[in-house]
This record gives sequence, structure tokens and C-alpha cells, in this order.
Amino acid sequence: MEFTALIANLGKYAAGIVAETPLAFPTTTEQVQKALQTIGVDGLKYEEVIVKEYSIGIAGVASLLGEYAHIDELNYLAKRLECLSPEDLKKFAAAVRHGEYVCSVQDLINLAYPCNLEQFMLLPEVKTYEDYGRYLVDTKRDFSLPRGARFYFNYEEYGETTAINENGDLTPQGYICHDRSGSFQQIYDGKEIPREYRVFQYPLQAKVKRHNNQKERDSPKCKRR
Repeated sequence: MEFTALIANLGKYAAGIVAETPLAFPTTTEQVQKALQTIGVDGLKYEEVIVKEYSIGIAGVASLLGEYAHIDELNYLAKRLECLSPEDLKKFAAAVRHGEYVCSVQDLINLAYPCNLEQFMLLPEVKTYEDYGRYLVDTKRDFSLPRGARFYFNYEEYGETTAINENGDLTPQGYICHDRSGSFQQIYDGKEIPREYRVFQYPLQAKVKRHNNQKERDSPKCKRR
């Protein structure tokens, strides 16, 4: 699945200077350092990065990430999505379209955990309210309908009414609704990114310069004789 961010040097961008490069996720520290070096973010004169645009294979995700999303957090999300099966990716995409529990990067990361994603029911074969009405009748979820009565039953109205009552939604991936018996778990609190997902690091030469500058500041001054 494609997940690319066009990152830019915020300081230069504010000054009207174009300094940008694409960064694919999931990524590594080495790839991040190379990208930062390309746009001139050295941790000394220029420290901040802005995301100008995203290219992501799931509709609706890009608008939730924002231009000031942290690279470590984007990598966290990309890694979680990488762990999902094709079926779960479809359910994730449908849940994003549905719009419940997806207001931020934090929400998207939490949604990508199985314990939260499994709380959603996705019916890929259901594309219309009539489809949903027929599914409900055929599976006898709410009641059993005599065969003769099915010729007169309004499946579309029944499917739409049920969807409204359970806050379900028709998406390109099928019908989706959230099982209210479970609670959405906040595994990621939006503050502490697990170490295995952290990749942001300024280019090595900037670290060396910073270290040398720090040593000079910390060194005792020579006394005049």
C-alpha cells in the first residue's frame, strides 16, 4: 500500500524557498536522515519539517494527518497498517469512511490495532440498503419472515431503518457498523511513541557539530597570564 509524504524545510518554506522531497513510509532512520539532508534540515539552522501533501492508498486518511504530523508518528501508523491483512485493510478503510473514532493520527493508529478493528462488522457483499435488508431477513438476525411474506416485504426500508438505528454506513468496501458492546481502546495515548517506531534523527554531521559546540560551551576558559 502506498504511503508517501512530501516533506519540506519549514524555515525555507516560510521564506518562499522550495526545499522538499518525498519520504515513503514505513521508513528507517537512515532514510529520514537522507531526506532531511536533501531539504537542508540539519538540526542547527533548520530544525522543523512540514508535510505539504500525502499520497496514501486509503481514502480519507490524508486529511486527518495534517501538515505538522511528526515523522515518528507517521511511521507508527504505517507500521500498524503494514501488519493488517488485506481483509482488515478493507475494514480499516471502511471504518475511516464511516468516520467513527477517526479524528486524529492517534485515532488512526489505535484503530489499526486488532482489538479495536474487530469491533467493527463489515459486510463486503452489502452495497445498498436493500442488500442489507435482505441480509437481515436471510440470516434471521432480528426475526423470521415467512417465505410468502417476502414478496411484499420492503427490504430497502427495513435495511435503511436498521442502519440508522445502529449508526451503520454504506461504504465502497461494503456495509459497516460498530459493535456497541465493546469499548474503543486507547493503546496509543498520543504522547509516548514506542521506541520501535521512532526513526526521526537529524543528519550525522549536524549531530557532530552540535556535540562539538556543546563541548566548547562546557569547556573551562583558559586564564590569561
